[in-house]
Amino acid sequence: MNSAAPSPPPAYVGERIKRVPPADCDVMPTSTPVVSFGDPGGARVATLGLNPSRIEFEERGVELDGRLRRFETLKSLGLASLADAPDDLVDRVWQRCASYFDGNPYMKWFSRLEEMLGGVGASYLDGSACHLDLSQWATDPTWNGLQPTARARLVSEDVPFLKEQLRREEIALLLLNGRSVLREVVSHLGVTLRREQDVADGSVNASVYTGTFAGMRVIGWSTNLQSSFGVTREFRQKLRERLAELAAAA
Repeated sequence: MNSAAPSPPPAYVGERIKRVPPADCDVMPTSTPVVSFGDPGGARVATLGLNPSRIEFEERGVELDGRLRRFETLKSLGLASLADAPDDLVDRVWQRCASYFDGNPYMKWFSRLEEMLGGVGASYLDGSACHLDLSQWATDPTWNGLQPTARARLVSEDVPFLKEQLRREEIALLLLNGRSVLREVVSHLGVTLRREQDVADGSVNASVYTGTFAGMRVIGWSTNLQSSFGVTREFRQKLRERLAELAAAA
């Protein structure tokens, strides 16, 4: 585990934390924005997803608390809104994000990506990798269940912050998990992706792509490792080896 306490949030992160969620976008009630999973300031690799899961905040409709808590909520902070939150409470939101993998991380989801990180010599658990999202708000329903107008508004409001993160932090490699993330990155980050040799095992076939953004290497694959049917250990090992080859060739 990465035991070093995270520094206070950079000013641009604090400003993002204090921004209120957009209306009519099914953002989880009382949730706070997940500006990162782990500290981007110490990471050289980042994985990228669509948005945080509601499971990060609750289980069966009950807010996680005590040792199970992963992130602060308006309830845990005793606030009605983050808009006028004092610095110490903004810092609490940030600390939960930056030290996520030292707490109660949802490894049932992150373990598949941790496997891929091993191929490029990084890990969430030692702070050399972090996870970021196109939108920092958890929603219910999940991303694919949202109305198209809600997804569009979340992306339009939150992608500028993601771009600033990627440009300010010293991340050298960005990994994209799944076709939806690939599509959004091309559309909203303006990344040009080049198709590399596919990775296949049995009935599972993943298209693999490379590109660059703000001076960093970008590698993505079309098969979502958590939700795609038929993803085997053998397939994941082949994909991990391909990522290692592509990262080494950069």
